Amino acid sequence: MASAGDVAKYLIKSLPVDNLKLQKLLYYSQAVHIVSHNKTPLFPEAIEAWDYGPVVPEVYREYKAYGFDIIPGSDDPSRLSLEEMKSIDLVIASLGEMSGPELINQTHREAPWRDAYCPGRPSRIISLDSMYEYFKENLDLPLDAV
Repeated sequence: MASAGDVAKYLIKSLPVDNLKLQKLLYYSQAVHIVSHNKTPLFPEAIEAWDYGPVVPEVYREYKAYGFDIIPGSDDPSRLSLEEMKSIDLVIASLGEMSGPELINQTHREAPWRDAYCPGRPSRIISLDSMYEYFKENLDLPLDAV
């Protein structure tokens, strides 16, 4: 199993992202993977419901210094399996052109974030079960590619 950091590095290497957009693409990568791989997570780190949408705190802290700037990619070799990369590539192909604010608006309309979010308490975890239950019915992506 990949780490959220491994997935983040792959996303950063694949397209221009700031930390805001990166967080949302991590969330959707996890959603695609759990739906297409029978609830098997892409990465073990928790996703929390923050004011601006879903966030993986460890990854947020790692790239926080970049603010709203594009995060530079690195030459680290990928530690992802082909199956993991397929899940992420589907998210990149489907959502990679969206801006961070567009992705925030989208996540705010979806039950997993809405149900977990509590103003003033940003450390509420978005459960994998809630993601699976919502996205198995509402993921508008071609999962046959995964």
